[in-house]
Amino acid sequence: MMHCPPAQLSGAALERAAGCLEEAFPDCRQGAFFLQFGPGFEVEGLFSTAPSCLPLAVLPDMPQQHTPDRQLPQLLWGPCQGIKILVLQGHRHPGEGLGVYPCLLPLAAAWKLGLRRQIFIDSCISLKPELKAGSWAVLTDFLNGYSGSPLDGLAELLPDPYPDLSTALAQELNSELVNALDAVGISPKLCTYQAQPGFHICTRAEAELARTHGAEILGSDLVLEIITAHAFGCQVAAMALVGAQNAGLSSRRIQRQDILETCRFCSRDFLRGLALALNNIAGQGSPSLQANLPAATADELIQASITYKSDKKHPLQPLFRP
Repeated sequence: MMHCPPAQLSGAALERAAGCLEEAFPDCRQGAFFLQFGPGFEVEGLFSTAPSCLPLAVLPDMPQQHTPDRQLPQLLWGPCQGIKILVLQGHRHPGEGLGVYPCLLPLAAAWKLGLRRQIFIDSCISLKPELKAGSWAVLTDFLNGYSGSPLDGLAELLPDPYPDLSTALAQELNSELVNALDAVGISPKLCTYQAQPGFHICTRAEAELARTHGAEILGSDLVLEIITAHAFGCQVAAMALVGAQNAGLSSRRIQRQDILETCRFCSRDFLRGLALALNNIAGQGSPSLQANLPAATADELIQASITYKSDKKHPLQPLFRP
């Protein structure tokens, strides 16, 4: 029989989920970040020692079956250099037909425990010839292609029932991510992401429509989580790895397995840069790696950045740490 979770989050569900996490990870309220990785990424290298593990299905009213990628999502808790982090490896998706509850409960439970910095990482399809498979993108804006909002019915849980989504993606986190990734040889692009419902690979017409909306990358994840985490009052950032291209008639056929393999292949160096960024943001920066940053810092690169779609300077302001 198909599992049917509650239609929406509730205060009681959050309390139970937070209790499950505290029972499994007794010191999880001391965490500096909650991170969510989509399928395909290898995340164990983010931890300094072997993390503790909890199947996501253990949380209240969560589905028990495998995802369409034949994975069972799991929560990992452990040290990342000088800080502690909670990581969700894999996640549930509205396309499974179980509503948004399983998609949002992990981040909401992390918020309940005080983990107010949240970063979401997933794969995407490039809509631009310049963005090739293996390229990384930092999201600076997004379009919700779903028919509804993940916040429907959640007004009583939110600090403000009318959140300003124009500030959903934190410039401070983006700047640190770009700085740290540059130190390990990764130069992410600043992109607008559009989420589409379902698991299907987009048609050429859908890709063209997304381009006319201003999107440079397209996927079926990230946006629901970004909106909800921001509405709860979290500092939010999101990154996407280009797993394939849909840039016109010359584009090759896209296969899901190729996207997952690209995620696996590109995980190692990304995790090195991500660990550096997390510790810098938390105030535990590594002096040796910081000294290797190029003369042109990522803050300056962001300020000078030109977006593909508009040829206008991106409205991010430079940040300077004392």
